[in-house]
Amino acid sequence: MKKIADILALCLEDIASGRSTLEDCLEKYASLRQQLEPLLKIALSIEAPGDIKPSAAFKVRTRAHLLEEIHARRAKAKWWQTGFVAGAQRTVRFRWSRAAAIVVAVLLAVSAIGGGTAYASQDSLPGDVMYPVKLGTENVRLMLTADDASRVRLKLAFAGTRLQEMEALADMGSDKISVAISGYQHNMKAAFVETEQLEGEDASASLSETVALAVSCHLPILCRIEDKAPEEDGEAIERAQEMIGERQISVLRILAGKNPVRATEIKLDVMQHWLERADVALTEAKIGGGEMALGQFVALCECGNEIAQCAHGSKDGFNSIDEMNMQCTSNHLAMLGAIYKKVPADMKESVERAMRLSAEGYCRASSSLLAAGMCHNLPEKPQLSDDIPVKVRERILDNLPCETTLPEETPGSNGPGGGGSAPNGQLNESQQSGYAPWDVPPPCPSSAPGQHEV
Repeated sequence: MKKIADILALCLEDIASGRSTLEDCLEKYASLRQQLEPLLKIALSIEAPGDIKPSAAFKVRTRAHLLEEIHARRAKAKWWQTGFVAGAQRTVRFRWSRAAAIVVAVLLAVSAIGGGTAYASQDSLPGDVMYPVKLGTENVRLMLTADDASRVRLKLAFAGTRLQEMEALADMGSDKISVAISGYQHNMKAAFVETEQLEGEDASASLSETVALAVSCHLPILCRIEDKAPEEDGEAIERAQEMIGERQISVLRILAGKNPVRATEIKLDVMQHWLERADVALTEAKIGGGEMALGQFVALCECGNEIAQCAHGSKDGFNSIDEMNMQCTSNHLAMLGAIYKKVPADMKESVERAMRLSAEGYCRASSSLLAAGMCHNLPEKPQLSDDIPVKVRERILDNLPCETTLPEETPGSNGPGGGGSAPNGQLNESQQSGYAPWDVPPPCPSSAPGQHEV
């Protein structure tokens, strides 16, 4: 597939020669229209330059860069490539002449949109006259950024800009919010793809953490926008949440290979978010949103098991990971018990699966800590909420990787576990957490969205 810079050069050449119009080029490259249109409009709006002569210093720098590139390419050449030297030289000259033309066009575009025009466009929104200039400046910045990690961070920044636009448009009740949603998805997908391609390189750990944290920051904002947006746009925002949630898991796997403790912290933070979102959605009878959030939670449960196994294999912080998983799983199980009461009958099986996976992870972590001779203030066995019927609890706890039995009912108790319930059928603090009132564990690791810089 041709790069956007090559396509831009071809379109400008065709339009200048009269072979095509602007619309012809956009139809020909319809899949790239969003990127291509603002760049073409900017380039076509530039008047023909005067007689520009490069300075002596510019010639020296260019010659030095060219010689470095030629030397690097020759160093990489194999013996069997020498027969093609003449043809390769012609190809290099052709590519460099085209690259030089593109660079000149880009520099002219930067000059044209620099200063007041580019600055004024930064507050524009989809539908505004200056919005194509805003997108054009972003595309030019990407074209001039060669470092892969820097490109990913730039795309995350542009995705954050699209979030700001989405919220502003939702507050205005604008019908252009879909443009910002599409731009957000485009930038996030590109950031994920390039991060995954860098797996194994030195920069992959810090970059994967940056991308994973960006998702953690974006999810609450997307939920807030979804609640304000019209229904049809709300569905598109929900799909965007699902997409970045799924892709975040692949990035967490990359991070787990370098820093499993940090991957676990981020994972647990996002799991909490999805449970809270499922609870809100089901309370508001948004069954589809509740199902999506619950599905994301289950996927993260499975990912968490992989991260724990990775940590145990590398002996890298696995005790800390086990403790964090046990602490947070107790809270997750209490929340899942509250969700179980709200879901329709055809969703109860999904909630049971989420509780089963959580309980299995809890048991594995507990067994690992006990085997390591570590004392902790957490019960060996997972505690399920009294909101769940006894038969369902028995089914969930059956054949777990730790010995788990339901305590017998005692006089004055309200079901297995004893201790009674708070008024109005609500659990008291010790029942919600699964700990005795005098044995409260430290809070789950938190990565509040507002505390991260992307």
